[in-house]
Amino acid sequence: MLAGKRITCGVTAALAAALTMVGCGGGDGSGTSTTASDEPLTKQELIAKGDAICRQARTQFEQLQQNPPTTPQGAATLTQKLIDISETELSQLRDLSPPAVLKSSLDDYVGALDKNISVLKKGLKAAQQNDATGYAKAQAETVSEQVKRLQLARAVGFRECSRPVGTAAGGAGGQ
Repeated sequence: MLAGKRITCGVTAALAAALTMVGCGGGDGSGTSTTASDEPLTKQELIAKGDAICRQARTQFEQLQQNPPTTPQGAATLTQKLIDISETELSQLRDLSPPAVLKSSLDDYVGALDKNISVLKKGLKAAQQNDATGYAKAQAETVSEQVKRLQLARAVGFRECSRPVGTAAGGAGGQ
């Protein structure tokens, strides 16, 4: 029984520490549309649409984090919700048609988001298996890549994307 309590405490502590840094953003698909044609967006349109997608996800992330889980099952449930939000965000960002000058930067950024989702899935699996160490490792990997994701988002021109929770849009390494 003591080992079970350690796993529960370990998963909960790892989750609480990591969630403030995940900041990968996402969205639920409402309120943000992409271009209907293959016509590329202007830089300003791309940034506005991308930031709207990320802002929507950030709101969802913040709402989920208001009630941190207290069990490994709760951590798994929360992590699955974060994955769902992140996958929606990724899909919406991929649907944007960037101007040629920003295509490579956007591709790099969505690649980093895709990698982060894979790491979140490792954490989900660990939480489902009551593996506090595996969960903590996955969360640490997510956190360790946060700065890189933020830099890639800023290279596109995004101000809301991959911004750590609790920072202003102009802060956290903004240009």
